[in-house]
Amino acid sequence: MEFGDLPPFDPASIEPAAAGLWRYRAMLPVVGEERSLISLGEGWTPLIADTWRGRPLFWKMDAFMPTGSFMDRGVSVMINWLAGLPDVERLVEDSSGNAGASLACYAARARMEACIFVPDNIPELQKSQISLYGADLVEVPGGRGQAAAAAYNATRYEPDTAYASHSWQPAWLLGQMTCAWELWEQMGGETPDWVIAPTGHGGTLLGIWRGYQHLYSAGLIDRLPRLVAVQSELYAPFYEAFHNGWDRCRPQSVYARTVADSIAISDPVRDATLLAALFRSRGTVVKVKDDATIAARTRLAERGIFVEPTSATVLAALDQMDSILAPGDTIVAVLLGHGFRSLPVE
Repeated sequence: MEFGDLPPFDPASIEPAAAGLWRYRAMLPVVGEERSLISLGEGWTPLIADTWRGRPLFWKMDAFMPTGSFMDRGVSVMINWLAGLPDVERLVEDSSGNAGASLACYAARARMEACIFVPDNIPELQKSQISLYGADLVEVPGGRGQAAAAAYNATRYEPDTAYASHSWQPAWLLGQMTCAWELWEQMGGETPDWVIAPTGHGGTLLGIWRGYQHLYSAGLIDRLPRLVAVQSELYAPFYEAFHNGWDRCRPQSVYARTVADSIAISDPVRDATLLAALFRSRGTVVKVKDDATIAARTRLAERGIFVEPTSATVLAALDQMDSILAPGDTIVAVLLGHGFRSLPVE
């Protein structure tokens, strides 16, 4: 699903006094002016300056959201859209944790019912967070694919119910575009040479890419960034497709445990569109081992940055990229989940 034509990006329409990403409300055609926003102040996350082997590096801290993950950026826009549709009272989502917690949170804020299907092996902390928001939690044996199938089947014939999947809903992708617009403002109108992010279904990087395309079409930037999708070595359909020159991913039949559980996706939904963006941007796909991810998480903590393992994959990926990075290249690394989200519950 996709939205049709979107309003052009107009800097004059930015509302500086608005909270978070809703400063771009005029560019997000999901909530009419007559309706109140459903918001918890999501967006406008910090951009932390750093260096990486002599290159300018910026950490985009999308882990600093109301529920502790980047999902709030897309879910907040999606929930405002769904809440305005007639006869939608109940929302269903499948998740490895982050999306489920986000939807449960914003559904509670909107006074809507939510049911979240999760693999039964996700961290107990994330199960607790989902339940505390008042959502129904359904644990499904197996991986993300099994949880997604169960969630979809649960909505097919249910009245007043919407499948509020971040993988499929177009409004969620609109929310991710705001990350690029924030970067444009925070970097003084400059475009980074590279944007790197953990990649499961592909929505985060695709949303950022489309956000930058919007800026380019408006004549506000003169080039687009190169994209880097980071995958777990155990779940790497984008890596296989990109490096073989394919325009679609081939589903992987393997089911394995990885510390980067948020990107443990064997059959990504947005494969064709993200692959096209990766090729067009002259980007790349990097896969990383679990032990490298664990070590990278510790190294990030030693820089004062505490993230869940999935986010640490970007640092592990940078270790492999010296041969393709020019000496003065500017890099933005998007960090998706706070470290508290992956702590054990005693």
